[in-house]
Amino acid sequence: MQLGEQHRLRPPGNGELSALQYLAPDGREAAVIALRRSRRYGHHDPAVPLRALDPAARYRDTATGAVHHGAVLLSHGLPLELAADDYAGALVHLIREPA
Repeated sequence: MQLGEQHRLRPPGNGELSALQYLAPDGREAAVIALRRSRRYGHHDPAVPLRALDPAARYRDTATGAVHHGAVLLSHGLPLELAADDYAGALVHLIREPA
């Protein structure tokens, strides 16, 4: 995180959900931090499109083992599994799979 790129995906104060992405200098790892202050009843957290990933690569979520295509993460976004409570947060660590 210290030497990587920071991308403000959804800045604080821009709706209910804010998100940051950090990308390692070599592009092999990414960390996404998402925070939600409050959630209106009946609303779901949107997927958050990521930035600066390789669209041809696949990325594995280290916590769940789920594998995501880079092109999908860039266009449709990363689905977030935040708790239903107010002030919920998540940290997602993605590692690029070997080709």
